[in-house]
Amino acid sequence: MRREKKIRIYIAWVLIMALTPFFVVKTFHHHGSEETTSCSHSDTTHNPCNDCAVCHFSLSFFTQPQPVNFHPILTLIPYEPFTSQDKIVCERTYSHQLRAPPVA
Repeated sequence: MRREKKIRIYIAWVLIMALTPFFVVKTFHHHGSEETTSCSHSDTTHNPCNDCAVCHFSLSFFTQPQPVNFHPILTLIPYEPFTSQDKIVCERTYSHQLRAPPVA
């Protein structure tokens, strides 16, 4: 039991150390704000993020789905709680006496 727990902790640390560098590099990676012009003589500009391997890197092997936009419409209905102290709301349906199995 104790050895299995140590192995699980070890595997968790290995996974954290293996996956953390990807996210750290991608978080702090940025390109300069200046845009460089393309070598061609056209008027298009070339952004270094278009060819950057770090910007396009992802650990998922599937296509990201489009986010779902949910706009709930709530209608407010005025509600006033009604309290009445004249009526008994609930009655006990069980006996107040303690009951045990019969003694042999």
